[in-house]
Amino acid sequence: MSNHFYLSPFLWISVYTIGYVITIIVFSIQNVLTKIESIIPKFVIRFFALLTFIVPIIILPLTKGPKIPIPTPISITLGIILFIVAVIIRVLGQREIGTSPALKNKKELITIGVYSVTRNPLYISNSLLAIGFAVTFKSLYALLFSIVYFFLWLPLIYLEEKDLQQKYGKEYEEYKIKTPWRMIPKIF
Repeated sequence: MSNHFYLSPFLWISVYTIGYVITIIVFSIQNVLTKIESIIPKFVIRFFALLTFIVPIIILPLTKGPKIPIPTPISITLGIILFIVAVIIRVLGQREIGTSPALKNKKELITIGVYSVTRNPLYISNSLLAIGFAVTFKSLYALLFSIVYFFLWLPLIYLEEKDLQQKYGKEYEEYKIKTPWRMIPKIF
């Protein structure tokens, strides 16, 4: 491989980290998200989300670094299975929620379909996608990052749930009781 800066795992982990910190700050300060959404065009916000949460998990497995010592047919098969499951969950979740994934902007709480099984199917989908790409390309750095990536959804989930609790009140409390799993059904 050549010495291009964009092949450095550090770059993509940094892109994610910076975007993640910005996202946490925006979500945690009262009314900042609403102000940002009224000032910044929607396509810029979506580009930021794509650059922060999707691009690093796709590119990181292609960067330099140690490889996972598993046979290629196994890594490709397992990676494809994880990718397909991630896409199915994403399609089912997007079908229920629509093109804008911001639940708090919805007029009514989404509790049907895949949202009746887990409260955060899109985050599960992203995490499976990260693991799938890491395994397919046998990237140890990407696999380790995907584990961290999964757990770093938790602060965002906490902040989103706080907003949903304020917006929907008792309806959201009932939904949490009916669908107790934040991420992985029957586990977490």
